[in-house]
Amino acid sequence: MDDKLFSIDFKKLANWWLFTFWRTRSVMNLISVLIFCIEDLYKSFMEERKVNLLKMNYNYQKFSLEKILNYKYDRVEKRIKIIKAVLYDGVYLYTEAENDPSNPTNSGGQYTPKIRWLFGDENPLYLRTEAELFSEYDFIVQIPVDANNPNNSLINIDQLKADIDFYKLPSKRYQIQTKEY
Repeated sequence: MDDKLFSIDFKKLANWWLFTFWRTRSVMNLISVLIFCIEDLYKSFMEERKVNLLKMNYNYQKFSLEKILNYKYDRVEKRIKIIKAVLYDGVYLYTEAENDPSNPTNSGGQYTPKIRWLFGDENPLYLRTEAELFSEYDFIVQIPVDANNPNNSLINIDQLKADIDFYKLPSKRYQIQTKEY
């Protein structure tokens, strides 16, 4: 946006609004004292505006969230990472109804099971465990910790949670994990 819209010199403005015969040093000093609070509010407004403009440049997407977190908390090394909570995608083989003994297949009414174990019928071999295929979180935020003192995190966790909550979608859940670098 155009910053000229918000650039106001209050002393100059007060000088313009005064009658010319009132533009003395003592009156201008009095006006400076009177507009001090307004100038202070204006400085606070401009600082908040700068922060809000910075916030508007980022959104809930992974790369954008990772970029703002690294900018705020790990500006030099950029070690904060956002990863998927579910590491593996499930592989569809068949539905449970396709293997139901009470539901005969089209082969003359005889039941032909689709379950085949690799090493006999006693122990099945699973490709993935249920914990690897399901997670209660949508994403994980990995943050760095000091290798010499792992209990002392380099990041304020409460402020980090507030920033993540500000940018993420309301329906998404996350977990914060520490990682030594």
